[in-house]
Amino acid sequence: MAQVKGFDPAISGQQPEDINGNPVPVGVWGDSNIGGGVFGTSGVLPQGTSIPIDPPAGVEGHGVDGPGVVGRSLNDSGVVGESPGAPGVLARSITASGLLGVTFSPDDGSQGVFGSSTTGGNGVTGFVGGATGTIGSSVRGIGVRGTTGTGAAGVLGQTFGGSSGSPGPAVLGRSDVGVGVSGFSGSTDATKGLTFGEGYGHSSLHFSAKSGGGVLGVSVLGNGVEGFTFSSSRDKPDVAAVRGQSANGFAGLFVGRVRVTGHLQKAGGGFTVDHPTDPANKYLSHSFVESPEMLNVYSGTVTTNRAGVARVRLPAYFEALNRDFRYQLTVIGAFARAMVSKEIKDNEFEIRTDPGRVKVCWQVTGVRKDAWAEANRLPVEETKPKAERGRYLHPELFGKKARAVHPVPAPQIPDALPEKLRDRAEKTLYDLANGGATGKDLHAILDQAKRSFGQEAAAGRSRFEMQWRVVQESLEAMPMVRPSAPKRKRKR
Repeated sequence: MAQVKGFDPAISGQQPEDINGNPVPVGVWGDSNIGGGVFGTSGVLPQGTSIPIDPPAGVEGHGVDGPGVVGRSLNDSGVVGESPGAPGVLARSITASGLLGVTFSPDDGSQGVFGSSTTGGNGVTGFVGGATGTIGSSVRGIGVRGTTGTGAAGVLGQTFGGSSGSPGPAVLGRSDVGVGVSGFSGSTDATKGLTFGEGYGHSSLHFSAKSGGGVLGVSVLGNGVEGFTFSSSRDKPDVAAVRGQSANGFAGLFVGRVRVTGHLQKAGGGFTVDHPTDPANKYLSHSFVESPEMLNVYSGTVTTNRAGVARVRLPAYFEALNRDFRYQLTVIGAFARAMVSKEIKDNEFEIRTDPGRVKVCWQVTGVRKDAWAEANRLPVEETKPKAERGRYLHPELFGKKARAVHPVPAPQIPDALPEKLRDRAEKTLYDLANGGATGKDLHAILDQAKRSFGQEAAAGRSRFEMQWRVVQESLEAMPMVRPSAPKRKRKR
C-alpha cells in the first residue's frame, strides 16, 4: 500500500463542498495557503535535472517517463478544468503537442478535442509565436471542422502580417490529391472573397501544363459566370465587368449564341466556318463589311413584265426602322436600261427597264432610326479621354515605347508556390504575355514547380505519418480503463 503524508505549512481555509455549500467527502485532501495542495511524483529524474514548480498548483503531478497526471472515467469526463477568468485547462510542451485529444469512438459525433463557449468567447483558441496556431489532422476523416448556429463564421482565419510586411494567407488549403479548399452552402454563396486593397476579391491561378483553367463557373439553371462593375470606362479605361486577355490565344471563346445589348466595339471582325468544299480539313473566313453609319442592307432579284415594270415589296417594318434610302440596280443577261421609277413608299418601290422582261438584281440600304439607334449614334471620330491620351489599343503597332490602353495585368502568383520559384514564375509569365519568353521557358518552370510541390507534399505526409506513429505508441503505452463484461448466470 502506498504511503500518504500530509502536513500544513499554512492552511488556506477552503473546504470541499458542492455548489450548494454542502460538504463533500474526499479520499485525500491536500491544503496549503502558500504552496501546492497535493504533490505527486513518478519516476527517477536523471542526475542534474529537475522539474520546477512554477507556479504552485492545487494538484501538481511530475512524471519522468509517464504522464504527470492521469484522469479516467467510465461514464463522464476524465479530467475537468474550470476557471472563471483564466483558461480552464492549460497545456504546454517544449518539443511536442501542448494538448493531444484522441477519440476511438466510431461515432461521427465524437471529437478528439471539443471546445464550446456559451457566453461569446472562443470554443478553442490556438496561439503560437512562430509556427501554426492550430493544426487539424485526420487519417480518414476531417482535419478541422467549424460549425456555427448564430450567423458568425464557422472557421475564422486572420493574419496581421509581420516585420517583413508580406503576410501569408489567413486561411490556406493544400492538397496533392484532392480539393485544396471546398465551400458549401444550402442558401447563399458557397465561397466569398472581399478585399479593401488593390488586389482581387478572388484570385486563382492554374499553374500547370495540363488542361484546366484559372476559374470554372458552372450553373444548372443560372449564369455560369457573372461580372459587374460600377466603374465608368471614361474614368478607368482598363476596367470592365468581365475582362479576358490572352498572350497568344483567344481573349474570349463563346461556344453558342452571344448577345450584346450595347455597342460592340472591335478592331476588326468576320465569320469563320468549316470550309464548304473541305469541312474536315479547312476553315473559310470572311471579313465584316464596315461603315461609319448604322446601315441595314436589303437585296434581291426581280424580273420586269412585258411593259418593263416590277414592284419590289420590302418588309412591313422597313420604313419604321430605316431612313435615308439608297438604291443600286444591276441588269442580268442583256443590255438594258434600268431605273428606280418610284421611290420607297408604303414599304415598296418600283423598277423600270427598257426593254421589258429583264432580270434585275437590286440592293437597298437604309440608316437605322429605331429608338436605340437614335439614342446611341456611333461617334465616328472622337478625342481620346484624358486617361487614354498617349496610349494605344494596339501598342505593338506603334513602336517599343508605346503604352497600352489596356496593359497586361501583373500575374498573381499564389502563396502556395515555393518562395524560391515565385520571382522566376512572375517574370516568366510577364515576359510570356509581352512576347519576351517562350512556351519552353514556361514548361520548365511548371515542371520545377510540380516537382517542388510533390516533394513538399511527400515530406508533409512523412511528417504526419511519423507524428501519428508517435501518437499511437503513446496511446498503446497508456493503459485504458474498460468496463468489465457482465457475468453470465449459470443455468441450473
